[in-house]
Amino acid sequence: MISIDLSGKTILITGAMGAIAEHMVVRLAAAGAKLVLLDLKPAREAASKLEEWKVPAESYVYYSLDVTDSATLTRVVDTAFDRCPMMDTVLGHAGGCGLHPFASTTEAEFERIFRFNFFAQTYLARAVFAQWIARKIPGHLIFTSSYVARVPHTLIPSYASAKAALENFARCMALEYVSSGIRVNVISPGNVAAGSSLKVFEEDPAYREFVLRVSLGKRNSPESIAGAFVFLCSPLASEINGQILSADYGSGIGNRL
Repeated sequence: MISIDLSGKTILITGAMGAIAEHMVVRLAAAGAKLVLLDLKPAREAASKLEEWKVPAESYVYYSLDVTDSATLTRVVDTAFDRCPMMDTVLGHAGGCGLHPFASTTEAEFERIFRFNFFAQTYLARAVFAQWIARKIPGHLIFTSSYVARVPHTLIPSYASAKAALENFARCMALEYVSSGIRVNVISPGNVAAGSSLKVFEEDPAYREFVLRVSLGKRNSPESIAGAFVFLCSPLASEINGQILSADYGSGIGNRL
């Protein structure tokens, strides 16, 4: 069994208090990383949840914020780098949605979902890249996407479109920043049995049938997604750049765009 040691590494994670993120945070902390956790959840509530997850208080710092507020996000990122000046790994994990058919979703709600799942990631990238360039750090930015970026479904058009945009954005950034030593990659899960994926799966029979069909009857566990993140954060992945790692149990084989 390969043992991955992340001691000495500091990793920033957005959307850090979610159902999938729980397993990411626990695994990364267990591997020895110091974590900078960002989420909308109030700090007191987050501390209680992290204690429940058995994440040692000394292994993380926490900031409560809305990632769609670019000014606040930039300020928090700058503060995090002042506190952890050699931080070289950032996980843009915040995202999610419920069912939102195009005809019955308001323009404002459609834009809110897209902003949360795409534009907030560009705000994060802009703030982090500025720090890495100024500090001459060869950083690694990893986004969380979804298999629906390439295997679309009718009931989640804003979310699926946002994730497709995010994957192309990541590849563009990988090309644009390669000369600075900065890498950008994406992890693209299938339907995960946790969080908003689980909620949508349980709420809609047609979506459930779709998921089971394209994923060959298999769904991702949140633990498997956490494992993919630990791998990409490790030295084992030091020469991977501009890639979409489809940790999706084969979802969409024969169905990809």
